[in-house]
Amino acid sequence: MSDIITRQKKYHEGWKGGGAETPCGSGSKLENTIEQRVWLPKMVKKYKIKSVADIGAGDLNWMQHMAWQVKYSAFDLVPRHKTVTEFDLVKEVPPKMDAILCLWVLNHFPYDDCLKALENIKASGSKYLIMTDRPVWHHEQPPEIQMEALETLVLNKKGDQIKLIKL
Repeated sequence: MSDIITRQKKYHEGWKGGGAETPCGSGSKLENTIEQRVWLPKMVKKYKIKSVADIGAGDLNWMQHMAWQVKYSAFDLVPRHKTVTEFDLVKEVPPKMDAILCLWVLNHFPYDDCLKALENIKASGSKYLIMTDRPVWHHEQPPEIQMEALETLVLNKKGDQIKLIKL
């Protein structure tokens, strides 16, 4: 079974997997973001990324611990931090940045919404997309959702990944 969410209310309720630490689920817990907090600054340096729009920023639980030098802007459908701007990726085009960071977002969208979100990301004129991917569900995805990665970080034994994709 895929992790597509069909109840909009779920986004407002949050995810229980983050426990008391974060309502944004286990993927936002500090212990589960150690590798990505090391990997992301390396990618920023390697690809000369100076600005990042984080779509799906949530409560910034782990992001506040990032050691990188970028212009960072945070957006989410349900902002859970005062510096996060309300934003609907399915209906809006993100601002043009060097990279769009979109972690644990697209995997929850029905495929038509995912395609609209990807169109909006591409319409932003940004250079890169950094997104999570769940290969276990590739057999259910239309081919136009899958994109070739320049770099990949495998996150766990289930094979979940973060991909850096040239747009």
